[in-house]
Amino acid sequence: MVSFLKKPGYRVLVMFFALAFAFGGQSGVLSQIRVAQAASPVVQLFTSAPDAPDSELQAVIEGVVADLPGTWGVAVKKLDTGQYAVFNGDTQQVSASLYKLWVLEELYRQVQAGIVDLDSTESFTYDDTSEDAASGDLRVSAGDAYTLRQAANLMITVSDNSSAHLLVRVLGSDNVNRFMQQNGLTNSILDWLGDGDNLTTPLDVLKELEMIATSQMVDAQSSQEMIKLMLGQQINDLLPAGLPSNVQLAHKTGSLYALRHDAGIVYGPTGPYILVAMSSHLNYEGMAYDTIPVLAKRINDYFASRPSTPARYFAETHKSVGHDFLKFWSTYGGLKTFGFPIAPEQISNGVLVQQFERARFELHPENAGDPGPNPTVLLGLVGQERALQLGLSWPRSTDPGTGKYYDATGQAITGDFYAYWQNNGGERVFGLPLSPALPMVSPTDGKTYLTQWF
Repeated sequence: MVSFLKKPGYRVLVMFFALAFAFGGQSGVLSQIRVAQAASPVVQLFTSAPDAPDSELQAVIEGVVADLPGTWGVAVKKLDTGQYAVFNGDTQQVSASLYKLWVLEELYRQVQAGIVDLDSTESFTYDDTSEDAASGDLRVSAGDAYTLRQAANLMITVSDNSSAHLLVRVLGSDNVNRFMQQNGLTNSILDWLGDGDNLTTPLDVLKELEMIATSQMVDAQSSQEMIKLMLGQQINDLLPAGLPSNVQLAHKTGSLYALRHDAGIVYGPTGPYILVAMSSHLNYEGMAYDTIPVLAKRINDYFASRPSTPARYFAETHKSVGHDFLKFWSTYGGLKTFGFPIAPEQISNGVLVQQFERARFELHPENAGDPGPNPTVLLGLVGQERALQLGLSWPRSTDPGTGKYYDATGQAITGDFYAYWQNNGGERVFGLPLSPALPMVSPTDGKTYLTQWF
């Protein structure tokens, strides 16, 4: 069962869950809920397993870059299993345009804090455009007015320097550095006003991409927007050149003389992973174009040659999660949304299921062709089941004209509950509303909360 609670007098949302027993028959509105869940949009956010050093993956990386001239740094982590390998991970290199990720992150931090508005406009100055004007790569001119959203898009998708300069001016270089340090990027520096270089390391880049992929740096909506920008990257001659067509890459490149970097979040059939490839002091630039695609291919082949349904053991409850259940758990919020596994996999009414603290996962191979991630995994309708156990039912309501109304259940989701529901998986995770928002006494602490059942 899942119900959303809001304590009177507070803006903080908490979630109240109770375990439910499986019921056999599901029809009528339940089947409508199943259809709605299967049709929900792709979610690009994941949770991340603890680091698990992988010696075979390490050998793959070293087999490509260990004996090459120049300075090479590689960092890889598979998010669902934690498989992890690093080569020269702490070696600082000039960041080149990888610094634009720092600017993007600070932009969304300030948006989230209400300091700036993505749709506010700023005019480019001569100082903003001078670098691109000198290099003959000028896309905007001094005096042009763009929204911060447009500038961010140019900065990431085509690595526009003028847009990056405008954003640093608006956001403040000290704020960019401070946010990086707060998030543990201790070996990275934006030397904007000095005579030095902007510096970073493969491990710092891996850490920030992992935080974006798991929405730990900014809120989930902002993280999704940043990922979408990186998915729109138009400079695709390094990592993407070594990846198959069915793989999506949210990435950012960096290039200067004798230096080529590419780093991103790889979304493919084997589960998401972070891949950072940095190279500098190269004898010739073509070495990067020869090597980085090979590195990307071999790493992707390595993951593809292993079972695509890895397992993860949870010491807290002494249970493991495997098959597609782990992918689903990771994709839709992990511990925060579902809690720990509390039972092993078992067959119930002919369906493979596993109980978690806040949900029941069910494997439905018949849905394999449906759109979206992990279509074969559905969540058991434990909210409906628990309501039936307790003899609870609610009269239908009319459409209030705000939030989202479902005629199938005659209920609407509005206000803070709608915002939480929408930003944390929507129909795919929580299903449809079964009740209006009403006060209810919690069986956990005996206090009264504003509650809605799903």
